Amino acid sequence: MNIRPRSRATVLAAAAAAASALLLLTACSGTSAARSSERALVDPALSTAQIADLSEEAFYWGLNIAGYYELRHMFTGLEGQPAYRGINRVQPQLNLFDAKTRYATTVNASTLYSGGAFDVSADPIVVETPAVTDGRYWSVQATDQNVECFFKAGSQFTGNAPQRYLIVGPEWKGKLPGGFRGTEIIRASSNSFTLAVRVAVTTRDEQDMAGARQTVTGVLAAPLAQWEANGGRVPPLEQQPIVKGDYRTFPRMDQIADIGKSMTPIDYLQLLSLSINDPSLTRRTDSVKETETLNRLSKLGLREGTIFEPGEVSAEQKAAIEDGFARARREAKQAFESSQVDMNGWRLQSSLFFDDLDYVAKAGADDVAWGTPVPYESHTIAYVFDDSEGRPLDGRYDYTLTFDMDDLPPTTEFWELPVYDSAGYFIDNPVDRYSATSELLKAGDYAVVDGKLTFYLQPERPTDPEQARNWLPTSPSDGFRLAARFYGPTAGLIDGGYAMPRIVRSGE
Repeated sequence: MNIRPRSRATVLAAAAAAASALLLLTACSGTSAARSSERALVDPALSTAQIADLSEEAFYWGLNIAGYYELRHMFTGLEGQPAYRGINRVQPQLNLFDAKTRYATTVNASTLYSGGAFDVSADPIVVETPAVTDGRYWSVQATDQNVECFFKAGSQFTGNAPQRYLIVGPEWKGKLPGGFRGTEIIRASSNSFTLAVRVAVTTRDEQDMAGARQTVTGVLAAPLAQWEANGGRVPPLEQQPIVKGDYRTFPRMDQIADIGKSMTPIDYLQLLSLSINDPSLTRRTDSVKETETLNRLSKLGLREGTIFEPGEVSAEQKAAIEDGFARARREAKQAFESSQVDMNGWRLQSSLFFDDLDYVAKAGADDVAWGTPVPYESHTIAYVFDDSEGRPLDGRYDYTLTFDMDDLPPTTEFWELPVYDSAGYFIDNPVDRYSATSELLKAGDYAVVDGKLTFYLQPERPTDPEQARNWLPTSPSDGFRLAARFYGPTAGLIDGGYAMPRIVRSGE
């Protein structure tokens, strides 16, 4: 069997002889070139107000999909960059993320990561995980372009024994290899998806890091053909070919890794156009709302068989698109904030209350960090942007965050308090400290006074040695935010019943 993922041309040729698909065959995959018959012309009957309205709706419906398309490009197309690993191949990070990590926002600093982008259009993949005998948290989760998590394995879900899984595409037809149990065969919700591996660190000493690295490098995945050729085992990572993805791109894709900060409205419509025309991104044909939305967006040039061409957009139309895009971003942010559970000033994001058809709130969540909400069975997230008086968190000031040791966040695994700048990245600081965790609390790293655990969020290191142990650095020239993670949350961190402490500005 061919281990290389099928090119877009091959997939389309095998899929159908539809006229729209034939148009795609004429364009060279991986370039922005397109024949004039493919260019997206905005319906000339639309007024500028209608164009703005449709641009707003496009933002709501497709931000998670466009974000996925760009994330996959970083994994599979940006050779020489830190995130690059090729298609159908996981690649571990052997060190914790730090302020140098600039290709993903709101990452954590408590787990080693691994993962990549997969395409099962042509061939299923096999995932293998090792025995994890040291009691640490680990997980493997698969998520499609609609942020649907269709597969979970790990210490919370499936235990710590060695495991293997076969993930097949939604339209796959074929003969399964012998020996796989029904619980080991996973039907993906889309032909294209990401795998995310998280392995917890605890004390962060040499022994702990060695154990975490052993686990994260032990999680392997590869196409079924490679598994079969290797005698029924996923070959070691160094023996797996690095295959560059051949998905369509446009020139600026290499520059907009951070879509929340650097993506323009025209960039966005191009990403969404490529997504709509990518057969590996399996459409939700059973969704009436999605079908009706796409019918309306076709007037904006977002439709199958057509590639959005910025040169075909007039200055007046572009201004209307930008107006709708800006309006959507504001509305989505408000909808995201109002859709979260108020947990004493923190905004709890829990999939218990998530409405997948609420496109506006979903876009607001994805504009903060792609891939949310995660399933509450895995972990929940609580954001905080303001202090106890409702003022935006500002690095020019000093703050405290105090927990009662008898009322810490109730988790079965661990919790983390990461601190980010206004764009969602870690803040560079002289002690390389980006978060606080319950594991480091257990290890005795933090000072506890009179049953209280107080963290000091400020740009300068506290002069008091005990306070310095609990310092969480901020930047004096920027705002900041926290996105607390609760791995293995219990009820109060799922329904919002637990009262997180407020962040208090000092000197008042």
